[in-house]
Amino acid sequence: MTARQAVRVGSGRTWVDIQVPATAHAQISDLAATFDAGGPPATAIEIYARFLEHCAAHDRAAALAVLDAACREFGMPATDIHVVVQRHGLEEAAARGVLRAYFRLWGADEARGFYRTPDDRALPALFASHETRPTAIFGGHPGSSAYLDEAAWLLDAYRPLVLGYVARMSAFLASAAQCSHVAAMYTRGLDVVAWLTDPASAPDAGYLASAPVSIPLIALTQLMHIVVLHKALGVSPGQFARQFHGKCTAVARVEPAMRTC
Repeated sequence: MTARQAVRVGSGRTWVDIQVPATAHAQISDLAATFDAGGPPATAIEIYARFLEHCAAHDRAAALAVLDAACREFGMPATDIHVVVQRHGLEEAAARGVLRAYFRLWGADEARGFYRTPDDRALPALFASHETRPTAIFGGHPGSSAYLDEAAWLLDAYRPLVLGYVARMSAFLASAAQCSHVAAMYTRGLDVVAWLTDPASAPDAGYLASAPVSIPLIALTQLMHIVVLHKALGVSPGQFARQFHGKCTAVARVEPAMRTC
């Protein structure tokens, strides 16, 4: 059994003792000494999340130790992170911060055990019951530019899960917008990644709300939700599509596009 020691971090009235391996205690204590919690968070999980991001910015090994401590404390990934967030009753900004911190190390091989993967034998609870029949609804319509805020939220909270997919789709859309028979409709192009990562570069609301722009980007935003869902739940795109029943053909049709995301 790994010997553990507590590193105390927090702000105001909210402090937590994060149990980390004794071998990493010194380096994590040094990071705790430079940690600014940024105001008094309401819950312990927010402290964990902010400290995790602080560690990730300076020392990945330390961040992995803190992520391990957070998973032990809050029962993840056996309990889905979204369930944990819901149980804590976090407001939108706090929830986004916790999700962003939890998925920060998604791409690290050493972090695989902290997330659900398609290798997990048991299906997530959402798909485990024969009495539950999930339905996917694809909606949205042109005439609004609010979708860009939604896509930006997804990219901020789940960046390691969706950035590669969004970058590929953005490159495809930017190229398609230059085709001679449609280029006149795209005077500001379709550089989605640039607009999401640098909001100041985004076109005006009128351009974003126009049908030629909003229709493909609303679809992209919805596909970002699907990518997040199948990755966070730890099911492959094929497994994900098979969980939907009845006339829900939309998921089956977009499934091939997710195989390389």
